[in-house]
Formats: sequence, C-alpha cells, structure tokens
Amino acid sequence: MASASGAVNKATYYRDHWLEIDAQRLGAYQQLFQWHPAMEPLLAAAEIAPGQVVVDYGCGPGGLAVELARRVADGGHVHGVELNETFVAQARENLSTEGFSETTTVHHITDDRVPLGDGAADRLVCKNVLEYVTHYDAVIAEFYRVVKPGGIVHVIDSDWGMMALEPLGRTQLAELIEAASCAYKTPLIGRLLYSELKKAGFAQVAVKIITSADIRGRMLPVLVNMIEYARVGGMSKERADDLLGQIKRAVVDQTFMFVLPQFLVTAIK
Repeated sequence: MASASGAVNKATYYRDHWLEIDAQRLGAYQQLFQWHPAMEPLLAAAEIAPGQVVVDYGCGPGGLAVELARRVADGGHVHGVELNETFVAQARENLSTEGFSETTTVHHITDDRVPLGDGAADRLVCKNVLEYVTHYDAVIAEFYRVVKPGGIVHVIDSDWGMMALEPLGRTQLAELIEAASCAYKTPLIGRLLYSELKKAGFAQVAVKIITSADIRGRMLPVLVNMIEYARVGGMSKERADDLLGQIKRAVVDQTFMFVLPQFLVTAIK
C-alpha cells in the first residue's frame, strides 16, 4: 500500500495493488473478468457438474463465480474467496442479480487461507491468482486440504516470461517486464504449477497450455495496467507514455499482437 507520504512499497506491491484498486481499474476489471463462452476451454477440465460444492479462489467481481453457480445448479454451492472488499461486494451483487444468492457465498479473507473445513469441496478453481500470492506452495497446500478425496483442483495461470507483444519487440518488451515485475510475486508461475501440484501430494496431475493471439486490442486494459506497474517499478512517465503510445498506435494501424500462454493444470486428490 501507499504510505502516508504517498510512497509505494515495491516489496509488497504485488499484493497491495489488489487490496486497493482505483475506480478506473475497477471498471475495467468488471468487463475483463466477465465469463464468455469462448473461455470454455479454460474451464472444461475442471468437470464442474450439478450438485457440486465448488470454490472460486480469488473470485474478483464474480464473473467466473456466476458461471460456476449456473453449472452446479440448485443442488450445489459456490464459495467465492476474495481479498478485496470492493470485489466481494461486487461479486455478491452480481451473483444476486443473476439469481444465485441462495446457492453462493462470497467470503472476504485477510490472508491466503480458504475459510472452509477439510474435504469440504468437490472442486476448486483458481484463475490467474497464484502469480500474486506470497507463498504459492502454502496456498496449494490449502487447495489440497479443502478438496475431498477424488476432488479436483483446477489452476489457470500465466507465465509472463512467455509473453509476446508487438510492436515492442524483444528488447523493449524485456524492459517493460523488468520494470513491471514488482506487480507479480511469481511472474513465471505457469511453468511451476505442474511440479508444485505434484509435490503437494495430488494423485494425478495433468497440464495443458492454451494460447491465442489478440490482434484487435481486446486485452489493452491488461497492458495499460502493466504500463502503470512499470511506472511504480521505476520507469519514467515519459518512457511509459512512449511504450503505451506505440501499443495504441499498433492497435489503430492493425499491426498489434499480444500473446500470453495460459497454463491449465488439473490435479485429482
């Protein structure tokens, strides 16, 4: 968090920027975190079905939780787990609006633990969260604890070392990633997930990588955030504005391309 003087603590920024989110980012996240049918390949391996108890770890404003609630139906229950208080309120509102207030619970947490008993869940889904937690091994141990024998933990996350972004090219992209690294505790988490879930004791672990090329700028809000992270990390305003300008011009002249592979790791207890 920012101190009383307005200074940012880079050592804890990876977590702090999720505790305090400005209005512009909140608005962008409401759109960015919505569920779309095109996202089905990300979730299929979790095998969500009617009647299940499902945990959405790091549920944000509830876009995925709405889809999970739709799948578990009246006989199931979805537990959203979230650090940010505004996200908690938004998730509860979004779930209520969609008619799922009776079959969902959104928990506000202040640490990384799952507020459920041992073996309480059939499924746990964690989408793009572990790159930000302080101790991913401890969180994965929590996942193992909370699912019942035969239950599935399904983790989706990025690996920023495999990112491609044109028109920046290799050198400028490396500069951006280095400056923005304060926003990610483990920016290369994607490649670590398979071995970490194996080490946690899961009986079976499968890994799949899904990627697609954004050539229209749909993910521009992610890159705008990344530029801001780079400024926090020490990049000058002038340099940050230059990089963002290059990206936006590429969207306009249709030379833009953004690729960020998603690791899908599915573990059965």
